[in-house]
Amino acid sequence: MPAIGGELEQLSSLKATFDRQSGMVGELTTTVRSQLTNTYWEGPAAARFRESWQSEFEPMLQKLQQQLSEAGAEVSRRRDALIKAGS
Repeated sequence: MPAIGGELEQLSSLKATFDRQSGMVGELTTTVRSQLTNTYWEGPAAARFRESWQSEFEPMLQKLQQQLSEAGAEVSRRRDALIKAGS
């Protein structure tokens, strides 16, 4: 049977890290999107980048943000379960 456990303070810190990094990815996405919208840049390279941004990069960043947030929520649930099991 596998062991189950964890250091509660470290789990809290891990959740905070996931939450903080998720927010940073969200800020990065918003900043780049805004800068692209407000920058005059024309030509084939600009069109290729904007297409890649919209079809690949931004969706990947949004998925990363979501996954980091979900990981933080899962760590929180596991921490709570450990506290409950110890009571």
